Amino acid sequence: MHETTLAKARKLASPRLANSNGFGSRNMNPRLAALLKSQSFTLALLASVAAAMLVPEFGAKDGPLKTGLTTKLAVALIFLIQGLSLPTRQIARSATRLRLHAFCQIAIFVAAPLLMLALLSVSGNWIHPDLKVGFIYLSILPTTISSAIVMTSNSDGDSSAALFSTALSNVLGVFITPLLCGLLIASSTDAFPSLGSLVLKLSLLVLLPLLVGQAVRPLIRSRADASKKLFKRLSNALIVFIVFAAFCESAKQGIWSTIETEELAAALGFTTLYLLSLSGLVWLAAPIATRGPAERIAAFFCASQKTLAAGAPMAAVIFAVFEAPGLIILPIMLYHPLQLLLAGALSPWFRKKASP
Repeated sequence: MHETTLAKARKLASPRLANSNGFGSRNMNPRLAALLKSQSFTLALLASVAAAMLVPEFGAKDGPLKTGLTTKLAVALIFLIQGLSLPTRQIARSATRLRLHAFCQIAIFVAAPLLMLALLSVSGNWIHPDLKVGFIYLSILPTTISSAIVMTSNSDGDSSAALFSTALSNVLGVFITPLLCGLLIASSTDAFPSLGSLVLKLSLLVLLPLLVGQAVRPLIRSRADASKKLFKRLSNALIVFIVFAAFCESAKQGIWSTIETEELAAALGFTTLYLLSLSGLVWLAAPIATRGPAERIAAFFCASQKTLAAGAPMAAVIFAVFEAPGLIILPIMLYHPLQLLLAGALSPWFRKKASP
């Protein structure tokens, strides 16, 4: 009898004990828990940067992880996963919105770089040279795929049109991004590789795995669709690894000791200014190529967002010989969470615009 009573007491006390310490799930604010979960990728990126500052030798090119080779394998695997994930038939069905798709590609690869150059021309000399390279690189990147489609859908926009435009920009980016790097960045440094070698490397590490994934997808379509969450987690983990390697190399070279806190704060402010300027420009210009609010919303997300998922892997190839790859990818790391915050804030307003 005494044992039964004691067992009941333990059962009654155990939930209270679990929730009385800092680890109880009920002890955490639900909104805070949801916020942390939604920003888990950003938090993982910040953790990788902190780890790189603590143990830079571990992730440097000549370190135990052999990141000079393993980052290239990570790049290929990321785009293989992307190829397996993209719904080929749905992409083909949404290919007929020619004016919309042309507008998005022009905004991504022409208007965005021109806007960045204009802002940099009036920014003065406060931007570190490698950060300036990073800002130019940010401006010539293709758009996101997953988040642009999700945000378009959440805002009652035309998600099928967004799917084609985002996929098209990522394929074109294999050729256009290194070409624009050659035109806008190569003249400012002697470390930049030749355009031919860059296109060849990106074709082998980016385009070929993407095409292989698309070729294999019809054979495993149901499994690929069922593995979307696993694919996303694996891709995010590989991106975090690439970011860690880039920051390890920069820290080992002592680059971060030359950067002041004020410069980093100014970089965040400049990134915010660029995001708001590009977003406003795209929204105001979109009616010339869209029919109705749904297409305009799709154009907004496709043309104003920039991809970290492809930007970090491509940077690992394009800037492999640079001493400060961490500084170069810092602008896109800042831009990524800011564009998600802006999209989340605008989605309710977009839904009102899309409603009849």
